[in-house]
Amino acid sequence: MAPELEATTGTTGVNRIVASAFGVRLVSDIPERLCRYGISPWLDGKRRRRIDRIRASRLLFIHVPKNAGTSICDRLYGAQMKHCSVRYYAKVAPDLLDLPSFALVRDPVERFLSAFRYARTGGTRHRTISRPFRERYAGFDGISDAIDHLAQARSPFDVDHIFRPQSWYLLDANGRAAVDRLIPYEQIGEIGRRTGRSELDTLPEFNRSRDSAERPSPAQLDFLCRFYEADFALRFQAITGITAALRPVPGRTAAVPMPAG
Repeated sequence: MAPELEATTGTTGVNRIVASAFGVRLVSDIPERLCRYGISPWLDGKRRRRIDRIRASRLLFIHVPKNAGTSICDRLYGAQMKHCSVRYYAKVAPDLLDLPSFALVRDPVERFLSAFRYARTGGTRHRTISRPFRERYAGFDGISDAIDHLAQARSPFDVDHIFRPQSWYLLDANGRAAVDRLIPYEQIGEIGRRTGRSELDTLPEFNRSRDSAERPSPAQLDFLCRFYEADFALRFQAITGITAALRPVPGRTAAVPMPAG
């Protein structure tokens, strides 16, 4: 049985005007924007209750979109959790970052393709694309349209959560991964053992998008490697346990994650 999810009607009417004043498309992004300005946002009752659920669980999971997080949140917290970044938690509830923490890290290209399929179909029966992006995403004819959307974005706030880099959620203000464990997406079956939480041993699937044979061209792949450059470093760290730094490799347009030091 799917967890009870909040409606994703998006930002309309007065809320759209308010969001625009803060330079975001989604009104739910205003707290994130304020945190990145160094301002502690006011939290409504729903946000405070989500924070209380995390405290009660004694385990912080950073829910990166398109990384199988809905079922994890349901098991850990008994509710849907917003896609909040570590920088948000550092500002509104810094004690949460003292808890054991983890996140799943997915291959950036495979995650993009999953997000592309999800965007073009409007989401799933459990969760839909937010209204400010829904019409444009439904009109994507191919991967090139999604890449154009990313290329035109001035900031992560200009795209829906599903297309934002994983690093946007996981890196602190100093550019360091701020969770204890980065777990490769393919090792989702190991989460229970690695976190010591038996309720995470087996997880149902929600919000899975349909598979597609469409693959990026070499030029598109090159763009994705550059756009999600920091995500490849996080992926490297999740797989090897070695903190990675991005260094340009001579003769390559895209940077390749290399061990630091």
